[in-house]
Amino acid sequence: MNLKCVPYGPLASNMYFLNTRSGSFIVDPSVDPDRLSKEQIPEKIDAILVTHAHFDHINAVDKWHELFPSAPIYVSSKDIEAFTNPMANGSMFFAEKCTYKAKVSDIAELKLDNLKVIETPGHSKGSVCLLFEEGEEKLMFTGDTLFAGSAGRTDLWGGSGKELKESFGKLKELDPDIMVFPGHGPSSTIGEELEVNPFF
Repeated sequence: MNLKCVPYGPLASNMYFLNTRSGSFIVDPSVDPDRLSKEQIPEKIDAILVTHAHFDHINAVDKWHELFPSAPIYVSSKDIEAFTNPMANGSMFFAEKCTYKAKVSDIAELKLDNLKVIETPGHSKGSVCLLFEEGEEKLMFTGDTLFAGSAGRTDLWGGSGKELKESFGKLKELDPDIMVFPGHGPSSTIGEELEVNPFF
């Protein structure tokens, strides 16, 4: 698998370009393509994947969809409302009230043999972690559920400390060698987080 992080989104959110045997993807389309050079923009995107629908993670979704109109957008059904609801996507608390036009589909409908979608509510109702596995290589996009040494806040719309704790219980059982790529900050591994992250 080939992965590139573009950490230039609002509130320092990470956007990722990922190439796998099952296709080429954008994970969390936060960075406006106008801010990238022509060489930085992929030639092909098969789908846009969203870990959760807070505005700092989907800020540029409409522009990416204009560039790649055949690429479907997938998010948890529990976060679809956030594309048109500024309270649900958090924008009304931080910036202007943001809404998005792009049509989205339930990520449960996405069937890839190298992807496991793990429901991890707590930061938002529809937060998910996206685990890609190819051979010995395992990497997971954790959005704002799990950070290096920390976890996402639970005081926004749809947040729940109880659900976040239960979600960490799921992550605790995963292979410690899995590389973790969060929505903000540096990468880590499940093993490293089990040792240092107080939320475990």
